Amino acid sequence: MLRWISGGSRSGKTHTLVGYIAEWLQAQQIPEQPKCPPYISCERSLLLLADTGEGRDHLSTQIERKLGAGYFPYITTPLGFMQDEVMLFWPLLVKLNAVVARPPLRLATELELLWAKALWHSDLEQNTFAALSNNRDRAVRHLLDIFQLAAFAGMDLPEISTVMADHGVAVAPETMAAIVAVLSRWRHWCTQHSLLTYGIIADLFGRVLLRQQDYQLSLRRRFRGIVADNIHNYPALVADLLGLLASGIPPEIPVPPDIPRQAVTMVLSHQPTGVVRLGLGADPDAFLALKARATVEELPPPQQTILGVGDPRIRVAELLTTPQPQLPPQIVTLQTTSRMQLLSQICATVTQAVRSQQVMPQEIAILGPGIDTIARYVLTTELGQQGIPVVVLNDQRPLIQSPYVRALLTVLMLVYPGISLECSAGAIAELLEVFHAKNHEIDAVRAGLLAAHCLQPRPLKLLAASHYSRWDRLGHRASTAYETFRTWLSSLPTTQPPTAVMDAAIQHYLWPQNLPATELAALRSLLESAADYWQVCEHLHTLTPPEQRLEEWIRLLRRGTVTADPPPLHPPPQGVLLATTFQYRSTQQAHRWHFWLDASSPRWQDGGLQTLWQAPMFLRQGTASPSALVWQSESERLQQLLVDLCSRVGDRLYLCHSDLAANGKEQDGPLLAFVDLAAGSMDGSMIDTANSQLGKPKQQ
Repeated sequence: MLRWISGGSRSGKTHTLVGYIAEWLQAQQIPEQPKCPPYISCERSLLLLADTGEGRDHLSTQIERKLGAGYFPYITTPLGFMQDEVMLFWPLLVKLNAVVARPPLRLATELELLWAKALWHSDLEQNTFAALSNNRDRAVRHLLDIFQLAAFAGMDLPEISTVMADHGVAVAPETMAAIVAVLSRWRHWCTQHSLLTYGIIADLFGRVLLRQQDYQLSLRRRFRGIVADNIHNYPALVADLLGLLASGIPPEIPVPPDIPRQAVTMVLSHQPTGVVRLGLGADPDAFLALKARATVEELPPPQQTILGVGDPRIRVAELLTTPQPQLPPQIVTLQTTSRMQLLSQICATVTQAVRSQQVMPQEIAILGPGIDTIARYVLTTELGQQGIPVVVLNDQRPLIQSPYVRALLTVLMLVYPGISLECSAGAIAELLEVFHAKNHEIDAVRAGLLAAHCLQPRPLKLLAASHYSRWDRLGHRASTAYETFRTWLSSLPTTQPPTAVMDAAIQHYLWPQNLPATELAALRSLLESAADYWQVCEHLHTLTPPEQRLEEWIRLLRRGTVTADPPPLHPPPQGVLLATTFQYRSTQQAHRWHFWLDASSPRWQDGGLQTLWQAPMFLRQGTASPSALVWQSESERLQQLLVDLCSRVGDRLYLCHSDLAANGKEQDGPLLAFVDLAAGSMDGSMIDTANSQLGKPKQQ
């Protein structure tokens, strides 16, 4: 009834899971032994879990290839399942007095920060949480993360103080008590207003639903099988769910006849050294109790990787502990003095390889422990000029970085005169230039002149072009375009909501410009953020005047809290992939060629680890957990990272090294020794050829 599949990266775990799914569905067709509930189709009585949205899509694709397009299984992520269950059993939560009888509303992450900060204003004014951070926004974020981690661990709020004390967290007892108090107040405020965040969803699911016998029976009534992929990235709360369903119902407990007493059939996949979300809610050791009860199937690791023949775990351990004369010939290096030279060299190498048809753009991945703005801009620009598309994975930049978003916010400040925020002449000039960029009616110089001479600051208003004494310098086109804009601006009624004003501006001025997909994603996220904010305000029946409400939202955007989060495109765009190591491992991708950016950077030492504040103490076994050793052993983190990445590259690996980092410091990270051992990537003639394709001078 319980099967445990264990294996490393690219060992075929998901493929094996899909095979078991096919066998299970075929077994349900035997009429002598019907296992599906009569009111649910067989594929819907099988719960399929994946650790990420990308993993969910990949699992769905694999099932369609195996079984065809006629199956519609229930595939979701652990948090998505909890949210569905909380929504579905909302009446039960109301009956248990856990929430109020009012339709729930999801609260976006950025709005969660805003409302929590307002709720805890008095405590923040007294610097109660200075031990968490001197920055108030960051302290609020840490408090919300603590709530979410505790909910994922199935921990009640009063236990937080005990756990923090047991782990020796440097926080005074009165601060611990204050943390529990404000988090309790936050939970009460959210549940009394029917607002759902990730933390509230996990808390309601684990603290209320999962402990109710009626809900437990409902789970057994609806689901006959569970298939969970990559459970090492799941929170401990899912281990409680699986442990409950993996046990049968004792004979002394009465149950309805349509509920089977035996345990739910389960197939779980696990990767011992591939935990990516450790520190973000994942607790892999919480599932080891299930392994002890399961039939374990060990999948062999790939015997051929970029490191050569053999188990990649053994090969990486040898590289890190034993002096090596050289690396395999498939691992080569790109070395320059400055980082800008390195970025240009990467572009030259990619261009030469693509044009010589050694590799396709979609078979190349450029990875790094962090991708800064300069690297993103240089790589996307230079490769784009050569006709090589670049796909930036999960490029979540703050919306305020987009000039089109800033222009729309300036429009709102001109339309609603009651806003007291400052609007500079530079913002007006940017607005005029951005809105008239298609036909170049108003260039940067004329936009600056109009903003400097025709802007009335209080009340904020655009004056006629003739207000500028030398208006003849503007020219007929610019003057006409400016007056047309003023006429359009005055036609907008101030009674319209901000979303309607921004939509009108997009339709009239921005949509005809055929903006790139990244900018369209930013504009869509802007409208969605505004709609969410106003929906929450109406849900709470706030008495805040509309102008003040709009000011708060604009300040939120200016702080960079709201980011563009475009949904994945289907089919996904093809091109050179640019991603951080954390993003790449989370999406479980593989490519023929890898370029490891800043290979000698010290940031490779942390293994791409992303953690929330004091995350280790929320593991089931705390800092004594075997997984918690990842925080304590830098060499173990690096080893796991290298094993995972080396299993995801096929033919060639470039270690990209510059003597100086972007800040001018010398780089001496843990991979510097490997950079010195790697063979040179190209001879001088090939480098000159690649540089000439980029329009760069030959090497001296």
